Amino acid sequence: MKRLKLRGRKEEGRRSGNRCLGPSPFSLHPSSFRNGSALLIVLWALLILGMAVFGVVEIVELSIDHASYDQRALDARGLALSGLALGLHPQLLKDDPILAQSPGPNRQFNATFSSEGARLNLNYVLLSKNRQILVNLFTQWGLGVDQANHVADCLYDWCTPGDLKSLDGAKAQDYVNAGLPQRPTYAPFDSMAEVALVMDFDLVEKVRPNWQDSFTLWSAGPLNVNEAPAELIAAVFSLDPQRVALFTSARNGRDGIAGTADDVPVNSLTTLAGELGISTEQEQTLGNQVEFSDPNRRVESVGISQGTQVKISVVTRLKASPIQYFLWSEQ
Repeated sequence: MKRLKLRGRKEEGRRSGNRCLGPSPFSLHPSSFRNGSALLIVLWALLILGMAVFGVVEIVELSIDHASYDQRALDARGLALSGLALGLHPQLLKDDPILAQSPGPNRQFNATFSSEGARLNLNYVLLSKNRQILVNLFTQWGLGVDQANHVADCLYDWCTPGDLKSLDGAKAQDYVNAGLPQRPTYAPFDSMAEVALVMDFDLVEKVRPNWQDSFTLWSAGPLNVNEAPAELIAAVFSLDPQRVALFTSARNGRDGIAGTADDVPVNSLTTLAGELGISTEQEQTLGNQVEFSDPNRRVESVGISQGTQVKISVVTRLKASPIQYFLWSEQ
């Protein structure tokens, strides 16, 4: 009995001793996990908040930049319009210093103008059935004679009605056979973009990337020989461009610019024929292809504000009331 009592007391002592012991220093309380998770959540929240603030700052900066660009573009357009108004004045000459001005720091405009008749009117040439003029011009630019004839015929077939095809041209079925999506309109060209759709016109674009500078659709028709470059006059009369260049150099006067006060213009086909050595037959057959002035003017005005540039190009008939605009382009 005594042994049993002693054993019971020892066991009771062990249990009571265990109750007095504190927690192990290596044990993790559940609250520790909760505190760590909360810290991670706070860090993630700060990271996300920082990214959001950075994004807002970027958006604000972009908005400011966009607003600033819009303001500069608006100012540049206003300057271009100022130059345009001067360029449309019928009394001003090309070399008038008033056409280029700087109204303020980093603000300027420059306007230039020329007779629209100084370019070859493509519709007029084609519809008057003088495709040889185009052949002459394309060969000057570097195309072979066969290529030049082909492109000239394709241009003619595009803008003339009917299914009768030129010798080296192309009608609608030829575009289908070639797998091209465009089709001839059988009407005069409406835009230079339409001209570029003509079959194999890329041959011209390759040898003369700026071909549009030589053509127009908005002049009165005939070529204005008092402002046209030598190569276009040479193309009309099948002449040597270098020979015609001697004529245009004398025509332009000392400053070398057509359309200024010191020009020496010609006023009749007889005078022109004498200057260039044009035959009587050419006078009779090609006289309707040239003129000595043109009522339409091309004005190009560039406005610049704080490095932002806007260019406005127009073709207009000044003497019409009200003024007629055949082309208005902004870049």
